[in-house]
Amino acid sequence: MEAQEIVKRAYLQQSALVERLKLAIESHQLAHAFLFTGPKGQGQLDVATWLAMRLMCEHPQANGDTDLTCSHCQRIANHEHPDVIEVKPEGRSIKIDQIRYLKDEFNKTAVEGKQKIFIISAADTMTDNAANGLLKFIEEPVGQQTAILMVENRQQVLPTIVSRTQVIDFHAIEPVAYQEALMQLGYPKEQLELVAALTNSLEVAGEWLVDDWFKKSYQVVIDLVESILRLDPKAFNQVQINLMPLAQDKSKQLVLLNLLASAWRDLLLLLDGAISEPRMIEAKQWLSLAQSFGIDPILKVQEIVLEAPKWLKSNISFQTVVETMILKSQFGLAAN
Repeated sequence: MEAQEIVKRAYLQQSALVERLKLAIESHQLAHAFLFTGPKGQGQLDVATWLAMRLMCEHPQANGDTDLTCSHCQRIANHEHPDVIEVKPEGRSIKIDQIRYLKDEFNKTAVEGKQKIFIISAADTMTDNAANGLLKFIEEPVGQQTAILMVENRQQVLPTIVSRTQVIDFHAIEPVAYQEALMQLGYPKEQLELVAALTNSLEVAGEWLVDDWFKKSYQVVIDLVESILRLDPKAFNQVQINLMPLAQDKSKQLVLLNLLASAWRDLLLLLDGAISEPRMIEAKQWLSLAQSFGIDPILKVQEIVLEAPKWLKSNISFQTVVETMILKSQFGLAAN
């Protein structure tokens, strides 16, 4: 299933590029080293993984695609193939130990067959010395090797590396095309604008669909906002019982906070008459509750909610952050 999802996302985000790479493979003109440049979330990793699957595939299809089912494709999709070496930053940068590991792997022949593939994320975080250390292996690969370096800032890459790789620029997907891709992933039409506002990465948006995480999160946030507006003390119970099981890691905690911010943003704009159709349709149902407080208290609540991510980054626990946000918001509303 994961292999199918990777290929699906690659086509949804960069179909023209995938077709170009297929033609290059078919005509035996594929470069041995690539530099994928551009902002995160434009399909770089999906395209790199698709390319690895295609090059390793035991039974490529007549149209140039992978079969998705062979052992190579499945293991690559699950990050378990011994000849597909993936490196990403540990913390803010790629560390020297990771570079040593890469150099060692560049010197080795493939474990299975003849092909080895290197996928290096955030290659622009390498030091110049580290990048120079990799340069000779890019110039003189041992056996059949393909290197894919992914960077956000091309200007931070050594010119010698740029000159020895095929540079492919990944541009942001047009908003209309992105929303169409979100719909194909499985998001309902009424949530497309909201999801697009929360992430520009189709890969991330796809992860939110696993186990209905986004659907559950959306409903929990809707219920929590209504409880805050009703000054209901049960809002604190909702955090412990309903919200915390969805806050598995820091990235999802930030999404939950951004969902809350989106809800208050919609309510504020509806109150102000700036919009008639909110991203979260339930905001219309809260309008009468919000009008009883007035626009200034709702604005203050939104400011509190927008501060919450900063508290989280200060190493305050997520539960404490949300409970503090609720307390301050309900106290402010009750004072009016």
